[in-house]
Amino acid sequence: MYSNGMDIALADEILAVHAIVHSHELEIESIDLAIQNILREIQQLRAKRTRHLDAITECRGSISLARRAPDDVLALIFEHCAASGWANAPLVTSHVCAKWRRASFFPQVWSHIRLTSDSLDPVAKTRLWLSRALRTPLCVTVDIRVLDPYLLNAFELILDHASQWRTLTVSTRFVQQATDVLSQCRRSIPNLHTLVVTSFSIGVATGLGVDELTGLEDAFVDAPFLSGIRIVCNRFPPSLPQTVVDLSLELTDIQSSLPSLSAALQMLGTLPTLQSLTLVIPPYFAQIVNSVEGPASDTCLRRLERLIIDAPPDFNEVLRHIQAPILRYLHLRSAEQPLNHPHEGTGGALLQFLRSSKPPIRLLELHDVDIRRDDLVQCFFSLPLLEELRLHETEISNDALSPLHGPKGACPRLKRLDLRWCEQLAGQALVDLVRSRADSSGDQPASFDPVEEITVINCALVNESSVLDLAHATVCNVVVRNLEDHCRSRGCCNNVRYRQRLRLRHQKDLRSPEWSNIELVLD
Repeated sequence: MYSNGMDIALADEILAVHAIVHSHELEIESIDLAIQNILREIQQLRAKRTRHLDAITECRGSISLARRAPDDVLALIFEHCAASGWANAPLVTSHVCAKWRRASFFPQVWSHIRLTSDSLDPVAKTRLWLSRALRTPLCVTVDIRVLDPYLLNAFELILDHASQWRTLTVSTRFVQQATDVLSQCRRSIPNLHTLVVTSFSIGVATGLGVDELTGLEDAFVDAPFLSGIRIVCNRFPPSLPQTVVDLSLELTDIQSSLPSLSAALQMLGTLPTLQSLTLVIPPYFAQIVNSVEGPASDTCLRRLERLIIDAPPDFNEVLRHIQAPILRYLHLRSAEQPLNHPHEGTGGALLQFLRSSKPPIRLLELHDVDIRRDDLVQCFFSLPLLEELRLHETEISNDALSPLHGPKGACPRLKRLDLRWCEQLAGQALVDLVRSRADSSGDQPASFDPVEEITVINCALVNESSVLDLAHATVCNVVVRNLEDHCRSRGCCNNVRYRQRLRLRHQKDLRSPEWSNIELVLD
């Protein structure tokens, strides 16, 4: 009896527990259903939110510059993209939207034609670009490592449009390849004005002599407006088109047999219209200047107005072998680290050049090039028409500037001074110089010009007080302003923090009426 009662009680308890569990399970099912409904509603709300975000993006896009800009402005932007080296810019931009596609079909967007060894189907690509470019002027780039039939066929298509060429850039592995490409250009190219050739000579002697970049003059005899030429190679070309006005010869920093500087100077002397010459010489080739023999090999560049020599200081000896009677702009830039002491050869060569040629130089730049104080002073007195002097990382001293003081100093036409990293120049010496040339009292001649603008960047001994004194006396720059400044590519004259501190420390003074006449350029 007792055992049966216990079994009945246990069974009832189990049934009660099952009932409770079942009720909880029902509640869980109800909760799960509610969660599913809520999740479904969340998904609906998220989809609705996405539709609103897409609408916002579309609305904002409708008033963005990319959508509101006229088609011709967009086409100009696309053309700049292609010119900067993005070869497929016309194709990519044409797949963005209807407006961009319409703008991408402007002919000038397709005017930059690149023929490279990486092209999978150069003939089809070239044919497409030419068909879209129509009659617009073309900028042609040929960048090849191996001349294969497909590339030659594609180049034939481009040659058929030679009358449209505006610029031609040829880059090959070896000079013989470049010569082969250029030899095909012997036809009328009436609108070509710029040529760039990059190649390498292995310096092997053949039956025709050492391999070099030949045929340039013959290839472009029918290009009457070809005025700008840039040659990047480890040898000088033996001849160039007679129409060249702006020439850049850049020896690559690849060790090989030394080119002949005498032959190069002789070739330069045959160019009747040459007005601007840039010589870029790496350290390995600096010794070629020693191969030039005597005054009999001097070259007269009668129409040269600008000369840029970017080379080790030893190469500046080339100035002894150049006559440039109407030179107006002379830039001497070192391709090596500053010597931190005067370079004997540069000072003597520069002084000899100035005395023999007597050029009417308006601008003289010494960039990381130092010359002796006595040579510099004599140069000043040989530059009566100098208007701008630029010195970068030179050890010029205070007394070296004393000959420039008014009222009877050297360089009476000097109006602009640009001084950077000149660590021996004191700020007060610059202030005295500017004030001496600005003083109109006494017997100063009216033809003696004041300093209209001075740039001082990273000169250790020029403190803020001197900078402000200079700004009271003339326009004082403490920032690189010219977008084409040589230091921009080198990144050597960045002084953002200095200018920020200067502005913060004197912000109140710069706004006060007492300082209304100050001319300090910080940006």
